[in-house]
Amino acid sequence: MRKYFITSIFLLLVNSLSARQYSLFECWELALRHYPLIKGKELLAQTTDLNIQNIEKEWFPQMELSGQASWQSDVPHVDMETSVSGFNIPLAPKDQYKFAIDVNQTIYAGGRIKARKEMEGTTGAVEKQNIEVQLYDVKKRVTELYFSVLMLDEQKQQIEQKMQTLSARIDELKTAFENGMISMTELKTLEAEYLLARQQKVSVQHTLSVVLDNLSSYIGEDISSSSQLTKPDVAGFLEPVIRPEYRLFKLEQEQTEAASFAQRRERWPVIAAFAQAGYGNPGYNMLKDEFDTFMMVGIRIKWTPWDWKTSKRKQLALQYRSDLIGLREDAFDENLQRLVQQITGEIHQYMDMMEMDDKIVELRRDIVHQSRNRLKNGTITSADYIADLNAEIDARINREIHQLQYLKRLAEKYLTGRDE
Repeated sequence: MRKYFITSIFLLLVNSLSARQYSLFECWELALRHYPLIKGKELLAQTTDLNIQNIEKEWFPQMELSGQASWQSDVPHVDMETSVSGFNIPLAPKDQYKFAIDVNQTIYAGGRIKARKEMEGTTGAVEKQNIEVQLYDVKKRVTELYFSVLMLDEQKQQIEQKMQTLSARIDELKTAFENGMISMTELKTLEAEYLLARQQKVSVQHTLSVVLDNLSSYIGEDISSSSQLTKPDVAGFLEPVIRPEYRLFKLEQEQTEAASFAQRRERWPVIAAFAQAGYGNPGYNMLKDEFDTFMMVGIRIKWTPWDWKTSKRKQLALQYRSDLIGLREDAFDENLQRLVQQITGEIHQYMDMMEMDDKIVELRRDIVHQSRNRLKNGTITSADYIADLNAEIDARINREIHQLQYLKRLAEKYLTGRDE
């Protein structure tokens, strides 16, 4: 039996040592890789590439096949009051058939194709950056879960320590009760407090299990124990990265500029060569009532010199859009600055509180030590001792929670992208 117990303890130690350790930064990275939306970036890149290829193909010859069969009530003809002997004017047939192939080749597009390619590229970049913004929110959620695990684990450890202390006091009071120094009520009070601590531990363990499962679902790996999470180092939060929203605003401005350039290019003339070849009745000779081949080649120019200020209004609308993006960026920057000020204030608050935590814990420990002796001598009740013990436990929990809250606020400030 003893051999089995030692083996079990050894296996538990080996498993705990071999379990992978996770830092907050690793959890962020794993969560981003595991999040389903990350695959959307690749899909958007492929979509943008396909759209650009389609635009580039406009430089290629465009071919179109067409066919037509028709009957019409009248055809061009000449009415003659008198007929000329031996002279007949042929008429075009009323039933006509035509099959043709048309080929168009753009020679000069006025910069339209290049402008549309640039606009498509910026549009794809904006959509991809939108995903980056959404992924950034995943970091915030992982941060909440990560520190929740650390805080719950600290509470569990303090409860376990309380249970150990109560168990020792119960053993002491049993001896005192047997010697007639205290009443059974004092002993039962401690036993009830011990059961209450066990109850609290069960509640914390269930909550901790739920939070660990939630965190595991975010990073795509199983975290079975809170001991697998390492407490973050302050130095890791000293150099924050720029928020993805700022790059999004920049890309949206570039998208607006590309759209403005493309719209201006729509006013430029387009020159294209064209050719048509076909077979039908009639051909190009409308007075020849028989099937024949036909062909035509040429150059075509299209230009809209006057559009009733439609282009000007479109340019103005794009300018308003650019101004709106600037206002959104200013609003975001102000809100972020307020958030940083709030977080900075809380960081200083926890720093001040941590300076007093050690002294508070030391004083509470001395009080509990004195209460223990007085309880053994029967000069105070178990309820008085429990009150002093709970105060010490709360002081120790508060000290650790303040440290974790301090680190959490540093992580939140890091995610704002501001270091001031």
